[in-house]
Amino acid sequence: AVVSTQSTGVEEASVRCQRRLANIVRCIARCSLRPICISGGNEDILGLGYGVHLGRTIARGTTTNLTLGNLDCHGDYKSLEERGAHSGNGFSFLNAIGCLKKYAVLGLTPYENREAMMERLITTNCWYRFLDDITVIGATGRPTLYQTVVDMTRALETDGGEVPGLCVDIDVTEDLPTVSCPATLGLTRLQVHELTQEFTRYNKPFFLLIAEGMPDPHTPLNEGVNRTLGKYQSTLVSCFLTNCISVPHI
Repeated sequence: AVVSTQSTGVEEASVRCQRRLANIVRCIARCSLRPICISGGNEDILGLGYGVHLGRTIARGTTTNLTLGNLDCHGDYKSLEERGAHSGNGFSFLNAIGCLKKYAVLGLTPYENREAMMERLITTNCWYRFLDDITVIGATGRPTLYQTVVDMTRALETDGGEVPGLCVDIDVTEDLPTVSCPATLGLTRLQVHELTQEFTRYNKPFFLLIAEGMPDPHTPLNEGVNRTLGKYQSTLVSCFLTNCISVPHI
């Protein structure tokens, strides 16, 4: 089992979904193929990450843990609650299971993250940067975006054979429809694309999660923000593959 819970209803359904996702991803990762998941809630990092952990452990014949980078305005590192996995604690569950070696989150807004969760990030030695760390121009006149990605990469470095992964939460992007908690401030689509590109070039992540994107129910699927959302997600997938495929993951 991926998660043990006493809850009922929606929470149990969420846990069942994560188990199914983990089983599918385990088969993909075992074959050394790169899993790509476009999902609703960010809790799917639990099933995706755990499936990669199991699949790569089987393929390598040794326990293989994860290092995860997350582009998100929320830390998604809330405490483990008695209602199963949800979009705010998927990374916490991976850490509790014991397969998350390092976690780094980039793009936080101070207005969207509670003090208790920020303390959890600090006490568990997670790396994080706020939105201003990306958007404010440095003393040399060069945007700090690239140096921030370098710093993030260094924070995720380990001496072992951990598998790197990347999560891009759509709610870090301005003016796109999201599932649950759209941020009051965010990055442009170009900035998120550049961050994805640079992170992928430096880290060569094995798997990708694009989470929290949701079509606007009041707009036809092929029009307006819904058309933009779908094309944007496909662009991020292409960016990921283009910058990973030149160096196969071993």
